[in-house]
Amino acid sequence: MFQFAETPNLRHLRMVQVIGKLGGVSCASRELSTSQPAVTQAVANLEAEIGTPIFERCATGTYPTPMGVQYLLRIDRFFEILDRAIAQVLGWQEGGPDRNPPQVDRLMTGTQLRSLIVTCEQGQVSEIAHRLSLSPASLFRSARTLERALGRPLFDRTAQGPIPNKTGSYLAREFRRAVREIDMARGEILLAAGGESLEIVVGALPMAGSHELATATQRFMTAYPSVRVRLVSSEYHKLLADLSNSRIDMIFGILRKPAWADDVGEELLFRDSYCMVARPGHPLTELDEVTPADLARYQWVVPSVGTPRRTRIEAIFDGVEARPRFHLETSSLTMSRALLLSSDTITLMTRSEVQYDLDRGILAGLPCPFLDNVLRKGVTTRNDWLPTRAHTAFLDCLRDITAQARHDRIERRPRIKLVS
Repeated sequence: MFQFAETPNLRHLRMVQVIGKLGGVSCASRELSTSQPAVTQAVANLEAEIGTPIFERCATGTYPTPMGVQYLLRIDRFFEILDRAIAQVLGWQEGGPDRNPPQVDRLMTGTQLRSLIVTCEQGQVSEIAHRLSLSPASLFRSARTLERALGRPLFDRTAQGPIPNKTGSYLAREFRRAVREIDMARGEILLAAGGESLEIVVGALPMAGSHELATATQRFMTAYPSVRVRLVSSEYHKLLADLSNSRIDMIFGILRKPAWADDVGEELLFRDSYCMVARPGHPLTELDEVTPADLARYQWVVPSVGTPRRTRIEAIFDGVEARPRFHLETSSLTMSRALLLSSDTITLMTRSEVQYDLDRGILAGLPCPFLDNVLRKGVTTRNDWLPTRAHTAFLDCLRDITAQARHDRIERRPRIKLVS
């Protein structure tokens, strides 16, 4: 992910983009009303930064190299996001009276872009500023110069200091998305060169299927040892916000996209189910069939209110006179396992998450025939996301591993032998 250390030079990126479109340095210099040496220097700086040629120079013009084509694609996406965001804030509409709005590289600098992103990271401004060897005040000053350039307030002044308003938060989100394109462009080039490359950030939901995710990650890293993989665990709405803000690349777990989240899409990987679990030797393991009344006699360990698993647990006791008191709450699989093994506590888990423990006798499943819920699990990504080759390979590993796990679970089902 973008670590706020790299500040893109918007003017240089625009020069490179125009060369790619027009096919020559002289054409780009005329289009941008700047000198040819300035354009040539911009290209040289970017090529030195990424460590590979972007263009091939020949008598008939300047043309992108194979890696340059991919780099220019990301630059186009970078400016499309920025131009659209600035047009939205300034109220410019395509086909309106102002048909040629000012381009973002003439309105703002990379330093201002970075400053707005950082100052909108609530609760982290001081930490990030320290990492950049800057003061929070200098970052806010730079962000305020962007306010003046745009003629729009981006912060509300409060007793606790400036906080981003709706416009500032919107721009910071779009700026993150744009900078992520440059980050991925650099990563793709470094990956092709066999050096340290990009980072893949995966948001993992509780009870998502940690065994499948871990196995897929290990398989991927065997094939792509230079790629960093960061797994972030959190609750759904936090991860959904991080996905929309380009802090993570995908979410792995239960598919539960809200109707209003029209900027993300879901891919179904497998179907899961719930199972009731307890420690081996638990009194309920002696029963041929466990009823809701039996379950109500024991202490439960439950996730937070509003999660799909908590909702399903509460639904078990609809219409049951005696209901358990849910006084023990955690979403941690490790803590839940420890509580189950040290007491007669019981809980509901997803089968993919607990199958490893069931197969090895670490936990015991309870015979509850009324648990027939089917859970849709997979990955959630942004609709406009363009994955790199490494991201695509990671997704392919997830698809292969979850398909194999689904096959194995089917094979483990008890078979009924018919006797004629």
